[in-house]
Formats: sequence, C-alpha cells, structure tokens
Amino acid sequence: MKVINRVLVYIAVLAAMLVFVPRPALADDDVLAQARQLAWSGKEHRDQALALLKDYLDKEDDSDARTLYGIVLSWQGRYDEAREQLKMVLAAHPNHGDALPALLNVEFWSDHPENAEQLARDALARDPKNVEWMLAEAKALRRLNREHEATKVLDRILTMDHDNKDATQMRREITVDSLKQEVQVSHTYDWFSDGRSGQHESVLSFSNPTPLGSVLARVSRADRFSLVSYQTELEFYPHIRPGTYGFINVGYSYDANLYPRYRVGADLFHNIGHGYEVSGGYRHLGFTGGVDIYTFSLAKYYKNFLFTGRGFVTPGAPGTSGTALFSARYFLGSEGQHDYVELRYSRGASPAQARTTEDIEVLSSNRWILSYDKVVHNRFSLQFGGGAGQSERAGLSNLWQYTLQGALYYRF
Repeated sequence: MKVINRVLVYIAVLAAMLVFVPRPALADDDVLAQARQLAWSGKEHRDQALALLKDYLDKEDDSDARTLYGIVLSWQGRYDEAREQLKMVLAAHPNHGDALPALLNVEFWSDHPENAEQLARDALARDPKNVEWMLAEAKALRRLNREHEATKVLDRILTMDHDNKDATQMRREITVDSLKQEVQVSHTYDWFSDGRSGQHESVLSFSNPTPLGSVLARVSRADRFSLVSYQTELEFYPHIRPGTYGFINVGYSYDANLYPRYRVGADLFHNIGHGYEVSGGYRHLGFTGGVDIYTFSLAKYYKNFLFTGRGFVTPGAPGTSGTALFSARYFLGSEGQHDYVELRYSRGASPAQARTTEDIEVLSSNRWILSYDKVVHNRFSLQFGGGAGQSERAGLSNLWQYTLQGALYYRF
C-alpha cells in the first residue's frame, strides 16, 4: 500500500511539473525570423509564411508580425487583405516605421494614388520634414497628373537636401514629360579617301505629340559639288492599340537634284512580350526608275540596353540585294529618348538606306557609326557621332567614307 501511495505521489509531482514548468516553444523573435526567411526565400514559400504568421496572430497581437503579414499579402497581390492588416497596425501605431511604407506600396500597386496621397499628407502632418513621406506625396501627385503640385513638393525636398537623388530624378522626369514639342537642328559631313569633294547635309525638324500619335516635320538640305537640293518630309507614328503602333513617312523634293523626287514608307511595330518588339514595312524611293524596299526588324530591351537588328530587301535587276543593320544602345538615364551611347553597324547594298543620289550609286558598303546623346539641361540635348565605312561604287574603285555629325535638340 505504501508503494502505491508513493507512486501516486510521484505521478502527482510529475503532473504538477508538466503544468507549471514552461514547455519549449518558439519565441516571438523566432516566429518572425522563420516567417521572414520563408517569405524571402521565394514565391513558393510565401503561403507557408502566411500560415505561420496567421497562426501566431490568432494567439498574439504583435504589430511587427501583423506588419509582416500585411507585406507578404501585398506581395501575393491580395491588396484588400493587406490593407486591412496594415491599417490595424497604424490605428495603434500611426508612426510604425514599416507599416506605413508598406501601406503606401499597397495603394500604389493597387492603383489608388489618391489613398497614397492622403496617407503621405497625414504622415507629414505628424512629421513635416520627413523626406520619405514627401517623396511618397510627390509620387502620388504625379500619378494623379498633378505635376505642378508634385514639383513644389520636390523643390521643398531639394531645398532641404539638394543632393537627394530620388527627388532630383523625379523632378527631371516630370520636367521632361511636360516638354512635349521638340526642335532638332543637325549637320552631317562626309569626306572620302580619294580626295573628292565632301558632302554636307543639314536638317531642321519639329515634332509634336497628338492624341493619335506623334507627328514630325523635317526639312533637309544637301550640298554636293556645285549641287544643292532640298527635301521636305512628314512622319506620323499612330497608336493602334496597346503594344502596337505604326510609322508612316512621305517626302518630296521639288528640285530632285540630290534627293529622290518623292519617298514613301510605312512600318507596323508590335510588342510580343519579354522585352521583344518586331516590325515589318515597305519603302519606295522615287529616283529614276524607282526603288522598292521591304524591311523587317527585331528589337530586344535588356536592362539598360536596346539591341536592334533590321533587314532590308531590294528586288531588282540583276538580282535581289539586301542590307543588314545592327545597333546596340545603352541608356545612361531613364528617359528613353535621349541620354544614351549607341554603336551601329551596317553591311550590304546601299539603296536600302539611300537618302541622296550619291548613296544610290553605292553597290555595297560596310559602315560603323558611334553616337553619343547627352541631356545637358532639361530643355537641351546634344548629340555627337562619327564613323567610317568602305564602299563599292558603280564604275569606281572602292573607297573609304568618313562621317562626322552633330545635333542640337530643344524641347518646350
């Protein structure tokens, strides 16, 4: 009997120890660390992170865990649920260092810039000199097409911190976007290895966007020996649908001394996804007898690079000829139209790229051109280029042709 009593006592003591002694469990920091590791290890693990956080939040009201829960929900595109969780955190902790930026992202990603603006304004009411909230307000105003107000906010930031790169970049982008019209003046000079007289071409152009697409007007003047020739052109880039646009060109030379009497061209461009763009088109040059040209291209955007390959096919006697052009452009800024370095190489029969009668006489050529385009002010850009090529000419020996070109762009 005594033995049984002792056993019962031991059982009772053991039970008490199990009740009152803490059992091993994941600490709060361990839960958050494990959830973060899962969330950052790839999309395939985010559902596990959400399940772990939800189970934890059912037991504990932890603002950091709830913020992480909202962030992962936003990464999964579950914006309404993310918004609800992050608002719960901000209701208790209005200045939470992670919850507010996360909720701002939710509003931007879900295309609600008006909500992001209000959030930034509320945050600035509590902390008027916080640059992060000022940048968020400027970004929201820009999304709302209120560029003038956004510019004022950015100017306040740059007054406080004139080296702020984010504010400087956004300020410049807004300025560039607001400058719609552009005037270009350019000059190209070519000279040859056999000492013959060089040739000049000067161009004045004006471009302007319209609701249907950009329109460009161009006047060109060519000088060669004692001949002078003028050509006027009109180009139109119509928007057809998202990812698809066109190119239409018509030109006329009343004197036809150096330029073709007329020229027409058209292309259709289409974005096929993954950074690729394809095109196909036609050109006709109204030289004596006329020249028909068919063209196609493939372009690929990769990081800050744009790689383009274009082919030209020219049917005719004694046979069909072709030209291939390759270019690699590296963008120095985010604008996309200016600020770049480009290398171009072309090989093949000249008619595909002919602008004057001098070009049409070239049977075949290999040419390299290097161009540098730099924005020197919000309104001004400069472009410089040069190159060389070896040409085969009808009835003449091969010769080298050297090129220098420069252009000034002004936007307003």
